[in-house]
Formats: sequence, structure tokens, C-alpha cells
Amino acid sequence: MPIFFVKVVHKENLNIHGGCVVICNHISNWDPIVLGHSVKTQPVCYMAKEELFRNKVANWFLRRLHAIPVARGKSDLKAVKTGLSALKSGKILGIFPEGHRSETGSLLPFEPGAALMALRADVPVVPVYISGNYKLFHQIKLYTYPAIHLKDIVGDKTNSAAIEKATEHLKAVMLELQEQACQE
Repeated sequence: MPIFFVKVVHKENLNIHGGCVVICNHISNWDPIVLGHSVKTQPVCYMAKEELFRNKVANWFLRRLHAIPVARGKSDLKAVKTGLSALKSGKILGIFPEGHRSETGSLLPFEPGAALMALRADVPVVPVYISGNYKLFHQIKLYTYPAIHLKDIVGDKTNSAAIEKATEHLKAVMLELQEQACQE
């Protein structure tokens, strides 16, 4: 990125081929761009709140980022089907499981969508934690974690208990990455 210095810790974890959910904390509107720029193997499709698509300029930009509109606060079956289709066709799906940006930088509660998508599509999840200050010429660090196969954690079921357990596991991994970032 020309205006930020981006460093990826364990960049081998982002050498993704085939369907995969990439989860990331959400601290800025820059997050999808920085994350997408850091995954070199293929474009990252994103789940984004549908309100963002109402502005013509934002809509144009989001479509170039392969964004999928999501109606927040309710079950959006169309968005889920579109995301699952992308995953099953070998695409990378980027999800910010907190659901919105954190004002404080602290991790917010996770929504179950990332775990649901990964379990239903039977694809791995790669957690990424972004740390840094989005100021001109400052460094942004992405802390990555090896791919997690959630079925190894919860088994073959995709019921609500399995999705909840998988979501808790992903949050615990993200907290580990946050701790790593705080120690450096």
C-alpha cells in the first residue's frame, strides 16, 4: 500500500488456494483494502452491510472489491447462499465477525456467520488480526494464524451448538492474535 507500511506476520498463512473464510478484526474502513491487498493468491470477496451499496460511488467501489451485500440484524438467506456459492467455487470470503467497526480497538462479540459459512461450505478459516494506526506512513501489522478446519473442533454437525462452539473457538484464536500484537 503506498500510504501505509503493511507488514504481514507469518504471511505463509495467507498463501490461500481454494475456498476459505478469512476472518479479521474491524478497526477501520481501510481494513478490507489492506486485507485484500495482503492476500496475493486471489481476490477476497467480502460480506458488507447493504446500506453501503446505496451510494453510487461506494457501490461501484464495493463491487470491485467483490463485496456481497448483507442485510444486518436479520437472517439474510440470499447473502448466505451467495457467500456459500463463492466458497464452494473456490473463492476466499472475507468476514469481519464483529459485525461492525470497533471504536476502541478492543474485540467485540462475534456474530456466528463466519463459523456458519465455513462449516456449511466445509472450508477452512484463516484468522487475521490487524494492529496499527491508519495514519499516513505508519505501519500496519497483520498477524495471521494457520488455517483452522472447524469440523476438527466441532465434528460434522452444523447445528446451533456446533456453530456457537466454533464461533467461541474463533474468538479465542483472535484473542491470542490480539495478545501477540500487544506484546510486540
